[in-house]
Amino acid sequence: SGHVFAFMMVFSRLGSGMMMFPGFGEAFVSSRIRMMFALSLSFLVYPVVMPLVPAMPASPAELIRMMGVEILVGLFFGSVMRLIMDITETAGAVIGMELGLSNAMMLNPTLGAQSALPAAFLGTAAVVLLFITGLDHLLFRALMDTYKLFPVGLALPLGDMAQTFTSLMARCFTVAIQLSSPFMVMGLLAYVAIGIMQKLMPQIQLFLIVLPAQIWGGLFVFSLCVAVMLEQWLRVYDQAVVELFVR
Repeated sequence: SGHVFAFMMVFSRLGSGMMMFPGFGEAFVSSRIRMMFALSLSFLVYPVVMPLVPAMPASPAELIRMMGVEILVGLFFGSVMRLIMDITETAGAVIGMELGLSNAMMLNPTLGAQSALPAAFLGTAAVVLLFITGLDHLLFRALMDTYKLFPVGLALPLGDMAQTFTSLMARCFTVAIQLSSPFMVMGLLAYVAIGIMQKLMPQIQLFLIVLPAQIWGGLFVFSLCVAVMLEQWLRVYDQAVVELFVR
């Protein structure tokens, strides 16, 4: 019974963390595959983590409390990983609005819903780069290091967790705006020029005429900036994971 209890404690944290793990926790991945991967990972790390798990409590209420704490730790880790992944989605949404492609929707496999073309492209490219660069190994290490930050059986610092999540959300939004700033500047200059020309020639619908040129120009700038944007996002991801979890 002690081994079963220890394994369930390990699986509660790792399984809830894998629910929103980048790549494995996406909407297009089958829930059965995610379950099998979480079970396999739990079996692999169980011998290492078992000494960190305390003895099984006598009361069922304490058992439920401990499992609930482990699930909350895994969900906190997964939510942080998903929040950093959403930087590309936010930047893509802003870019699509500036390019005039906000209504050009397509299925985003990372979200399982419709999103603008730049957001879908950046989100898919971010997941691919995450595994190509080997950053997923760092994420697995960070998931294991949560046992150093949040020891099994102890109470959670909910106030610190909420403050960390809030500050990280503000930081991610700032990074998303910084990544899309070239397109915001380009859109502002374009709209100012079109507005002045429209004031001089009110009988011509310049916004409809200039829209194809705006889209082509925006796509050209996007092709020049996409590599730098994804590189900066990878650096932010790596830095945030190391600062929060790796010990």
